[in-house]
Amino acid sequence: MVNGNIDSIQQGQADSNATGQTIMSSLPPEIAHITANYYPLPFILQRLAQKSHNELQLRVEELARMPPGQGAAANGNPSGSGEDSSEENQNKKAFLLNFLNELHAKWTKALVMSEWSRKSGQVSKLVDLHSHILEQLAKYNIVLDRMGHVKRGIYDIRLPNPDIKTALQVLSTGRADWMPGNRFIPPPALKAEEIQKWFGELNTLLSFRLTLHDYDKIPYEFRDFTVKDGRVTFKVQGEFEVDLTIGNDDPESQWWFIDFRFDFSPAPQELTDKVRHFMTMNVNDVLGRQGLKGCYDFLHGYVLTHKIRELQRQAVLLSQQHWINHIKVEPLNRALCIQYWAQRYLGTGPKPEANAGPKSWIIIGVNSGKTPSADSLPSLHPTSYLTIRWFRDGKEVTGDADLSSFGTETISAEDLLNRIICKHVSYILKSISDKLMSKPRYASRQVSVSMKLHKSEPSESILVIQLTHSETLSVKINGVTGNFYLEPTKPLISRREAILNLRGRDAVEDSFGQIEHIRCESLFEELVRLGRAMGWVMCKRPVLPDEAKKLHPSREFYQLLWLRRDTWPSPWYVVVCVSLAGDNWWLVEVVDDGANPAKAAPSTAPNRVASQLPDGRNNKMHNQPNARIKTYKPLTMPVNPKLSTDFFSRLTKMVNVAMCGFKDSPPDYHGVGKPEFGFKPVDNPYLPPGRKMPGMFYKTAAVMRQLPSRDGERTTRPLKTSWAGDYVTMTYREEVEGAQGRPEIIQDVKVKVKDKSMFSLIKKKHVDRDVRYDAQAGQFVMQIQRTMDSSCIPLIATRLKAIDRLVEFVSSMGDRAGGVKCESVTLRKFVFTYGEAGSDASTRDKRWKVTLDLAKHQEIKIHLEAGSPHTRILDMLNKLINSQIGMKALPRCLQATLPLHRVLDSLEATWAVLSENGQGFFEVVPHALDWITVHFELAAVANNKSPRRLRLSVRVRTRNGEAWWEVQRYGREGGQRDELDEVLQPIFTSRITPEGWQGLDTAVVVKVGGGGIEALLSKISAAVKALATGVPATAAAIQLNMASSQAAPIVLD
Repeated sequence: MVNGNIDSIQQGQADSNATGQTIMSSLPPEIAHITANYYPLPFILQRLAQKSHNELQLRVEELARMPPGQGAAANGNPSGSGEDSSEENQNKKAFLLNFLNELHAKWTKALVMSEWSRKSGQVSKLVDLHSHILEQLAKYNIVLDRMGHVKRGIYDIRLPNPDIKTALQVLSTGRADWMPGNRFIPPPALKAEEIQKWFGELNTLLSFRLTLHDYDKIPYEFRDFTVKDGRVTFKVQGEFEVDLTIGNDDPESQWWFIDFRFDFSPAPQELTDKVRHFMTMNVNDVLGRQGLKGCYDFLHGYVLTHKIRELQRQAVLLSQQHWINHIKVEPLNRALCIQYWAQRYLGTGPKPEANAGPKSWIIIGVNSGKTPSADSLPSLHPTSYLTIRWFRDGKEVTGDADLSSFGTETISAEDLLNRIICKHVSYILKSISDKLMSKPRYASRQVSVSMKLHKSEPSESILVIQLTHSETLSVKINGVTGNFYLEPTKPLISRREAILNLRGRDAVEDSFGQIEHIRCESLFEELVRLGRAMGWVMCKRPVLPDEAKKLHPSREFYQLLWLRRDTWPSPWYVVVCVSLAGDNWWLVEVVDDGANPAKAAPSTAPNRVASQLPDGRNNKMHNQPNARIKTYKPLTMPVNPKLSTDFFSRLTKMVNVAMCGFKDSPPDYHGVGKPEFGFKPVDNPYLPPGRKMPGMFYKTAAVMRQLPSRDGERTTRPLKTSWAGDYVTMTYREEVEGAQGRPEIIQDVKVKVKDKSMFSLIKKKHVDRDVRYDAQAGQFVMQIQRTMDSSCIPLIATRLKAIDRLVEFVSSMGDRAGGVKCESVTLRKFVFTYGEAGSDASTRDKRWKVTLDLAKHQEIKIHLEAGSPHTRILDMLNKLINSQIGMKALPRCLQATLPLHRVLDSLEATWAVLSENGQGFFEVVPHALDWITVHFELAAVANNKSPRRLRLSVRVRTRNGEAWWEVQRYGREGGQRDELDEVLQPIFTSRITPEGWQGLDTAVVVKVGGGGIEALLSKISAAVKALATGVPATAAAIQLNMASSQAAPIVLD
């Protein structure tokens, strides 16, 4: 089938592919093909053509620059000869021929390469094959070399052939008879008594020999010995112990070595077999040749060498543990060099060795002791000993490197390093302390410097320096690294610590400078941080450095901090000068002497906003070339002050006192008599203790001459009374924030009064929120809030005027006894009551309250109690109180007109019922305080359509120096008598009545100040009312109405 053929064909192809894969998998791996640094031939030919063209062009230009030959004719015409054989022409030809030969050689190589490129496939295979053969040859050589090394190594680990025969005999019988032996006959064992006898005899021989024969031969170091158990033990303290004995009783016989022990630690407790054999051979040899002296010298030298090697071992171990990279150990010829603080003062740049700092190291070696040191006496028994040479910062130290107690009992490289480093740390800290104490600030004990030194632990040595009142700086040095460690850890200290450890080259000088920088920055940081909350900001230096040197004439290092209040209206600064000569505080005024003097002067405009003030963020005077210091005054500040809120408060007060004293300095007085202003000492409880600021005093008359009027000009109106003393005293109190964020100063202004009795009505201590009256001292104390760039005298004059007005009103209250009673007295509000004397709120004639609003200095406003009878004439009362006689006239007017207005209120209430019924109408029209018109309007009768009207004029008239109320009808229509006249006729024609009025036919008069006006108007109203209602008033009703309208007599209190 067709499908079957197709399947068979596919099966055959699959079998052939599998066979091919099997064959390929059995072949070795393909060799590596070398394709590196291969370039295409067209690329090479293109570069060669380009290079040939460029070189040909250069050669042509060079030929053109060559001088022409002698055979060339002028103007370019050829000469008569046929060939130019001049030297120039020959040179040109040779030059061109050489170039062509070089070019021909290059293109010939290119041709050869092109021929080879036709066989590039075969050449590539040849190159790959050659490379593969070389690689295999190299591997063959490497394998042969490794086989040789393995064979050589096997030789050392091979074992000899085992002796099987001997091993079997020994294991079976326990011996081998055929093996050779010593064949010694062992001596008989000694008894204990014999051993003790021999030891006793030997001890005796040793004692005789040491005390008699060898006494002069015993070295001085072997003077400590012990004879026991047939041997003598010589002990050298801190070095070794050696056991020796003798072989016979001959005094000249040799001493023999028995045992050796080290007498220090760390040291081996037992000698190894190798060392014991070495010691036995060499010590016996030395004893045979040099005796005990040679034995000591040999063992002493051996022990010193062993100590050095032990120190080397410990130092190497330290350099691999926690002292890693910080010490370097270098063994020398029987000596040892240890460099400590190896990572300190490392160099930088391409040649770090050139700018690296000095190094410190110690050398431990053996001194022969034959030459005594300069600071010691020569020894009678010189011997060698371990010595230490200390090189501190590259210089050998002789006096401070005495470690005589080292190396006797205990050998410790770490302890040795700690002792040396402790001395180094102590030297650095002492040098820093001495350098600080040499400066005036520290020499005068303005700040404290303390130091604690340790002899064996470097990190325990500490130098404590007082930075500010509340902060100290602890200087420590890490014993391992040699780096400075400064506490407390804060950013500015950590930054200076890093600079000191990374860039320093002289520990004393660099640390001294960094410590002063830390002190300055710490003080400035604390001043700025704590002062910011109190309104103090740091500013850039507004003047050039040379100008700022006025504040510090000393040559010592110094730093300046410029501070100011961000709301100060003028270019004033507080400058803190911190230096080694001492800290100074200055009040500085800076001006700009530019081309425009008007801009250079500080502005004193009262409406200047805070954003225009020169502060730390918006100061136009920063580093101006023409800016200069105009005024600088020292501020008396405590040494090393405690920076706190109270300190800045006191500083603010002190500066404000100084600035106010500068701004408020009065001009020179050229008049005669007593001066109008000046200074005198006054008690000021608001200044810090020990700070004094004289108070300023002004003559009261001079102050009042500067009183501003309504149009802003000065007024010359003097005080109305002579209640005030001759002078006004001003003292500083505090600073507050005023309008638009500007600072304002609060001052206490004191005015003495001449007569205390004039102010007896003032019961409260405070007559205003910023003015109080001290009754005991007899003076007014005003709290004045003023700006620092303006005078406060006009404001004081305004307050004096307000007090003068208050005094005038209080005096008027004192003159009015009985009906007027003072309730409250302040400069902003005056409250009093008026009414009938002896009346109270429970009766019909209550007392009415009047409030005078004195908040506005130029105008007084009256506020009456609700329901007051005088409400209808309130505008007239306001005009009266603001007139020249208002203060005295107002109480008299209120008291005199109270009965009138009270009865008018009563009549209005009575006629309101009639008005609702349409029977009549009542109206009061005030024309003036002493003139009121009363209108009665009655309903018309049947035979007359027009209403009946009655107009009464109530007016004050003067008669024989007395005030009378005059009630008179006016405005009668037609001029004829009517029924209203008939009603009023009995009243107008009556003579003196018990109520106090008197009829004059056409009018009625009654005295002012009593209740007669009430009875009169009530009787007139009753008569008119009866006419309006048609009900005649009975005599009893009229009498009752008149009795109810009687007023109690005025009682003055």
